[in-house]
Amino acid sequence: MERKDETASAPEKKCAASGGKKPVIVYILVLFLVAFSLMALSLLVHQRSNAEAMGRLQSSVSAMQEVQELQNRVIQLQEELAEAQKSLASAQEEAAAQAELAAEAQEASDLLSHRVDALYDLYALQQQYLLRDFEGCRETIQAMEDGGMVEFLSDGGGAADVTSPALRYQELKEAVSALEDRAP
Repeated sequence: MERKDETASAPEKKCAASGGKKPVIVYILVLFLVAFSLMALSLLVHQRSNAEAMGRLQSSVSAMQEVQELQNRVIQLQEELAEAQKSLASAQEEAAAQAELAAEAQEASDLLSHRVDALYDLYALQQQYLLRDFEGCRETIQAMEDGGMVEFLSDGGGAADVTSPALRYQELKEAVSALEDRAP
């Protein structure tokens, strides 16, 4: 019977031994589950943190791309501005040249106008002399000298057998002066 007691106590010892081991296994299993849960939570937190960091990096990259595009646009606008300034300078030079040509043309026109006026006065003087209007001749000569028209009469340059306007004026002036000297 003692043996029976021993065999009967052996299953109890096994139960007691396995009953004592069971809480340890449960405890170890709980620890593993807690550790696994903490690692899974840590993984999720790291993934979220990484996703946020990637989002910031992508926004930073986008911002850098926008800055680069703006810099390229600024460079392009600077080049366009330089071209526009060159065109403006060229147009200003051309306008200045045109203004200079216009001034020269106006000066030549004024000179020709004065010459025409001087020749017209000479023609009037000659007609007055032919009509023996010596008083009119004196008035015309005085008006030509006061208006500075005498200097616009050319000294020559025409045909050899044609009297120059300046010489003809001088002849008419001397003839009118000679007639004044003879008059009582």
